[in-house]
Amino acid sequence: MIIGSKKKKKTKEALKLNALTSETSRDMAVRALRDKKGNVSAHLRRLMAETSPSTQDRALARELTMGVTRHRDTLETILKAYLKNPKKKLLSPIREIILVGLYQILFLHRVPAFAVVDEAVEQTKKLHHKRQSGLVNGLLRTVAREISKPIAECMEPSLGPCHVPIGEGMLRRFKRDVMPDPETNPVKHMAKAWSIPFPLGKLWIKNFGLSEARRIASHSCARPPMIARVNQTRADVQSVIDMIKLDGGQARPHENGCSIVIDSCNDLTKLGAFRQGLIQPQDPTATAVVNAMDVQPGMRVLDLCAAPGTKTTHLAERMNNTGEIIAVDVSASKLSRVKESCKRMNITIVETVRALDIASLEPGSFDVVLVDAPCSNTGVLSRRPEARGRFTNKNFFTLNHNQQVLTNQAAILAKPGGQVVYSTCSIEHLENQAIAEWFNENSKRLELIEQTQTLPAGEGCPEKWHDGGYFAKFKVTG
Repeated sequence: MIIGSKKKKKTKEALKLNALTSETSRDMAVRALRDKKGNVSAHLRRLMAETSPSTQDRALARELTMGVTRHRDTLETILKAYLKNPKKKLLSPIREIILVGLYQILFLHRVPAFAVVDEAVEQTKKLHHKRQSGLVNGLLRTVAREISKPIAECMEPSLGPCHVPIGEGMLRRFKRDVMPDPETNPVKHMAKAWSIPFPLGKLWIKNFGLSEARRIASHSCARPPMIARVNQTRADVQSVIDMIKLDGGQARPHENGCSIVIDSCNDLTKLGAFRQGLIQPQDPTATAVVNAMDVQPGMRVLDLCAAPGTKTTHLAERMNNTGEIIAVDVSASKLSRVKESCKRMNITIVETVRALDIASLEPGSFDVVLVDAPCSNTGVLSRRPEARGRFTNKNFFTLNHNQQVLTNQAAILAKPGGQVVYSTCSIEHLENQAIAEWFNENSKRLELIEQTQTLPAGEGCPEKWHDGGYFAKFKVTG
C-alpha cells in the first residue's frame, strides 16, 4: 500500500511538472493576473521560477501581464461594452483570458488579431472551459472587426466615447461607444480611458488641469524604458555603452549625463556591466535626489527605508566608498537586497539595521539623513502598475501619517548643522509640499532650504524619459 501511494504521488508530481513546463507566455500571464491579493508581478516571478521559460517567453509573459495591469480598467470597460449582459460577472480565468486578448488586439501589433483570437480560444479549452470558448471567440472577433487601425489623435476632430488612447499621441476608434463621454464626465472618462483610480483622476485634474492630467495619465500607461545609473567611481557612460555592445546589447546616453538607456536586453542581470557593478537600474528622477544631496567622503549618513539599495549605493558612490552609511528597513529580507546590491557594486561602507532596532542609533549623530518615504507611487505608475489598485483615500492618509513620523525621526537622528532630505515617488501635494511646509513651520529642528517636484515626462523619447517624484532639503538648526 505504501509503495502504491508513493507511485501515485510521483505520478501527480510528474503531471504537475509537465503542465508547468508546457505553459505558454499567455498561460503565465493569465495565472499571474488571477492573483487575489493583486501582487501580480511577484506572482509572475514565482511562476517563472517554477517553469524556467526561455528569454523570449519570459519577455512576452511580462509584457502581457504588466500591460493588462496598466490598462485593466480600460480593458474591463471595453469588455462590458461588448457583453450582452454587462452586469454579469465573468468567472476567472475566462475574464483574464479575454483581457489578455483585448490587450494584444489594442496595444500590440506583431500578432494578427485572428491569431490572438485563436490562441485565446485554445487557451480556454486547455484550461477546461470549453463551453465558454464560443463567448471568447465571438467577443474578441467582434472587437477585432469594430476597431480601427492606430490613428494619430490630431487626425480626429475631438476625443470622444468611441476612442481609446493607446499612447504616444495615438488612439483606436471603435464602431460603438466604449468609454464615458469626455465632455460630460471628464473625470470618469480619464479614469476609464487611462485606468486611473477615480479619486486620483479627480485630484490630478484639480491640481494640474485637464490637459496636463491627461498627459500624466498617458505617461502612466506607457512602457517604461530600461534606464540605469552608471557607477561613475568605476566607469563612465561611453565605456559602459561600449561594454554592453560587446555583450550583444544596445544602449545610449540619457540626457541627464550620468545614466544610460538600454534598448535591447531581455535580462539586465546577464550583462557584464551589471554583474561587475558598473550600472544600477534607476530612473533619472530618483538619481537626481542623491545628486542634489550635500554628501561628502567620510560623512556618516543614514538611509531610512533603504531597500532595495538603489539610493544607498548611489550615496556610497558620491562618498567614494569612504565614511559610513547605515541602511534601515523593516525586514531582514528587504535588507538582504541592500547587501546584495552593495556586494555586486563592491561597496564596503554600508551597515544594515532593522527598523525595530532604530533606537540603538544615537540621536544627533548623522551628517545627512535620507527619508525615501513609502508613498502612493503616483509618479511611477508606469513602472509600478499595481499601485493603481492600492490608491484609496484611506491608504493615502495612512501613508501621510507614516511620512510625518519618519521625517520627525530623521530630524532627531541628524546632527545640528546637518541635512535631512525627504523624497517620494509621488506627485501629490499632500505627500510632498504639505509635509515639507508643515515641518518648516512647526519643527524646531528643520528649516526648509529647497524643494523640487518633477512631473513624469518623456513618453515616446527614452533618452528624455523620467518618472515623477519629489524631494525637499532641510537644514538641521537645533
